[in-house]
Amino acid sequence: MIVSKAPKQTKVKTSPASKSAAPELCASQDCIQDSIRERAFHLYESRGSEPGHDIEDWFRAELQLLEQ
Repeated sequence: MIVSKAPKQTKVKTSPASKSAAPELCASQDCIQDSIRERAFHLYESRGSEPGHDIEDWFRAELQLLEQ
């Protein structure tokens, strides 16, 4: 079996708020975390900004971005 040593790139949108944004490759860990953070914040807002679900929002944001 051949294993590639190249870093895996994840596709994320530049702005989850704009649904028409073209997907962009996000190679750095900082870029990925920024995208997750932004998506998690949108999830928080969509729930009416109710506190206490930050970990759930973070994991849901990760899953949504990985599924794209």
